[in-house]
Amino acid sequence: MKVIVKFFGPLGEQIGRESVAIELSPGAVFGHLLEALGERFGSRFQAGLWDAEQKAFKAGILVIGAGRDLNDRDMPLQDGEESKIVPLLGGG
Repeated sequence: MKVIVKFFGPLGEQIGRESVAIELSPGAVFGHLLEALGERFGSRFQAGLWDAEQKAFKAGILVIGAGRDLNDRDMPLQDGEESKIVPLLGGG
């Protein structure tokens, strides 16, 4: 199955692309996507954004896929699903 991942804000700049297609096994879950992103781009993400040990984004990063927040590693993905990875902005 294929999942399209779009990176917003500084994340796209860190990996040098705004979107990528990730091939996963049929029946893949969100945790599989995180592992694939970590293997492919983990070293390019700033330390404050990516936890290499947990293979997950740290607090302040929102992952949205098919109209839902992806926050559970066991959440099933859909073939052709588009996931958006968005850093939350602070300020005032």
